[in-house]
Order: sequence, then structure tokens, then C-alpha cells
Amino acid sequence: MPAMIVGDILLVIAVFLVTYWLRHYAFDGLLNGLFGLGTFRPGADKYLLTGAVMGLIEVVLLRAFGVYGQNYGLAHIEEMAWILRSSFMAVVLTFAFTFIARQHFFSRLVLVFAFPAAAVAVASWHTVARSWARKLARKKGMSTRVAIYGLGETAMELSAYLRDRAPLPYSVEGFIEPGTGTETGAGIEPSCSRADMLEWMNGHGVEELVVADMTLSRDELSEVICLCEENGIAYKLVADIFALVSLTARVTQMGSITLVESVPLPLGGARAAIKRAMDIIISVLLMLLLSPLLLLIPLMIALDSGFPVLYTQTRLGRHNREFRIIKFRSMRKGADEEREALLSRSESNGPLFRMRDDPRITRVGRFLRRWSLDELPQLLNVLRGDMSLVGPRPHMPAEAGREQRGNLKRLETIPGMTGVSQVSGRCDLDFSQMLKLDLYYVDNWSVWLDLAIMVLTIPALLSREGAY
Repeated sequence: MPAMIVGDILLVIAVFLVTYWLRHYAFDGLLNGLFGLGTFRPGADKYLLTGAVMGLIEVVLLRAFGVYGQNYGLAHIEEMAWILRSSFMAVVLTFAFTFIARQHFFSRLVLVFAFPAAAVAVASWHTVARSWARKLARKKGMSTRVAIYGLGETAMELSAYLRDRAPLPYSVEGFIEPGTGTETGAGIEPSCSRADMLEWMNGHGVEELVVADMTLSRDELSEVICLCEENGIAYKLVADIFALVSLTARVTQMGSITLVESVPLPLGGARAAIKRAMDIIISVLLMLLLSPLLLLIPLMIALDSGFPVLYTQTRLGRHNREFRIIKFRSMRKGADEEREALLSRSESNGPLFRMRDDPRITRVGRFLRRWSLDELPQLLNVLRGDMSLVGPRPHMPAEAGREQRGNLKRLETIPGMTGVSQVSGRCDLDFSQMLKLDLYYVDNWSVWLDLAIMVLTIPALLSREGAY
């Protein structure tokens, strides 16, 4: 963590020095001509000092928000959201500092640029630093040694997360076979049985046990918890929260009784109005910025496979209301009629139809899908209010009909062009994983979470991971 903190401060200072060069050297003539700002050029030492002040403020905020040592539900997305919030607050406080200190020489354009630039720089550094920390910890045997109690899909998913994506370094030592649990089928080879787990955990230096089987009997679960507490082993229990509750939940107390209670969804009232305003403003800006592409792509489609260049399809929006989603056509004409014959070749284990080498996709369509350019016309859906820039994936009626009843609360939120699923693997996720990610977004929405997803959509698109 000390190295990460020092890196954060140095990066923020570097951002200030780069913006100083851009403002007073690279674009000095252009800005002076456009805005008549004059040719006054302060020394770089003053920007160095202000950058150090902002860096220290941001580090204090990140530390206060627990960014340096916290495990997040969706590590990279939540951390990005907290970094954006901290960077914004640091810019505001630094602006106040320059005003109180009467630093009239200081260009406020630098502060405007410092917010997104510092956030992206710090987030990128955190990704690299955490990756190095995980590798170094495993190499030196400093990872937290974890055992997983269970052999099902949940155990497999947790193992993959702890090994590759957890913010803190973990080492999964093995899997323990439960006595009464019925979750199996993931092809996991158990390291030991319930009867031998204490000896095995002591032999492997296990520091934490994660109970990942939600079908255990109450007696067995109690025995496992008591065994951990008696032997100083930390433990975590997987909660089947998606099957238990239909609204956002929190833990509360009534006397000595622990309860799970529902609370209203965070996206409502004034927050919904803020989200809608963001959608309109950013959509208009994106349409202006991307206007050359919006004109070129239809021409490419027409030359490759003729007209029409747009494709519409029925999807489910908020409150289960149907709407027509708009895309650039990426398949040959009549592709919908061929879908039924290809269902047996679907590579998805849920109701979604996915096929890497779908023969219906045109040459230009394959290029568009690779970079998700076929979805740009959905900006019109956003302006019309059918969709949001960020939200759950809009399902077709046939897909939603196969959702579990408890997962229908995702339909209470306006679907989005991008979302948690799109920045977490896209088409490589199965149906149940997508639902859980969508539900997490619905339960934990904030402006900063939306901004974080928008920012992370850019590297997700460039990586082309799960795009087909």
C-alpha cells in the first residue's frame, strides 16, 4: 500500500505538470486566440506545489473511502467509482485552496482537465500495482491462504475471482467436500472431506475459510463456524441474496435477532432525474463527436450488403414495456428467420443465443460487432427515453420469460447501452452471471458507478474481450 500511495501522489503531480505544458506551451496560442487569455506564463514550481496539494488530498480521500485495502463486490468497477469521486472532491478542494491562497496566476482549465486525467491515471496505476502485488505476494508466500468449502459452481466462480481479480492477494489452497451439501457438477476435485478438514487446513496454513455451498444443513453450517472460531480461522459465508430478496437488502437488528430487510431501490426520484439529464447531455455530445462514423457506417453497410442499413428488434424496457431497439444491421437480410435453425448451435448455456462464427453476420457486420459500432444508433433510444447510457442489458421477451421470478426486479431499471456485464466479460459471461451483475448494479446504483462504467467501457471495447 505505501508504494501505491506514493505512486498516486506522483501521478497527480505529473498530471498537473503535463497540463501546465499543454496550457502554457502546446496550446497557448490557440487558447489565447479563442478566449483572449493573454500570454502570462507562471513558473512550473507553482503547479508542482498545487499538484502536490491535490495529490495529498486525493490520497487522504482514497484512504478514508477504504480504496487501498478494501475488497469490493465488483473490484475494478467499484474502485473506479471511488477514484472518480475522490478525484472530483480533490479538484474542488484544491480549487478552494488556490482561491483562499490567492493564487490568481493559476489556470482553472488545468483543474478542469485534472479531474478526468488524474482519475484515469490513478485507476490505471492501481490496476498495475494490484497485479504486481498479487504476483509478488504469491511468489514470496505472503498471500492470504484460503480454503473453499463446497464443490459447486459458486465455489468455482469464487476461486476464479480470488485467484485473478480480487484487489487483495489470495492463494486458494483447495476445496473441502461438504457432508450434506448438494451443490456439485463443477468438476472440482476435493482436497479433503468434512471429517479431515481441520487437519488439512492446519497442514496448509489456511487463514480463511469461504463457505460456498448454500445447501448445507443448519447443523453442518453451525459445526463449520464453531470449528473456525475455536481454531482462529476467519470465515465468510456465501449468501444466496438473489434468491432470498426481491429488493435491495441490508442487515438490521431487532433486539438480539439479526434480520435482512428490503429498502427502496437507489434509482428513483431526484436521482432518476439526474441520471436522465446525464443521458441526454452525454448522448448529444457523443452524437456530435461520432457524427463522421454515424455517416460512414451506413455507407459501408449499403455497399457491402445493400439496404436497409438499420435493424430494429423488440426488447423489454422498464416495467417490462416493449420498445424497438435500433442498431446498424450486422447480419444479412432475413437473418431472424434463420435463427430457429441455429438454436442447437448456440454456445450459451442459458436462454441467450450466442454463436462465435454465426454464418448470418456480414463482412462489415463482423467488423462492426468486433468494436461494438453496430450499437451506436442506440443513442437515439437513449434520447427517446427507451434506454439509458448505463444499465442492465435489454433482453428480448423470450429471454426474459425464462428469468427466475426473483430476478425480475432488474426490469424496474431502464436498460442501458453499456453496463456491468459489458465491462466484465460481455459475451463470455453466462446468463446467470449476467443476471447477478445486473442485479448488483440495480441495488448499488450511483452517479459515480455510472461514470465508472462509462470510463471502463473504453478499454473493454479496445480489448475486444467477449465481442462476437
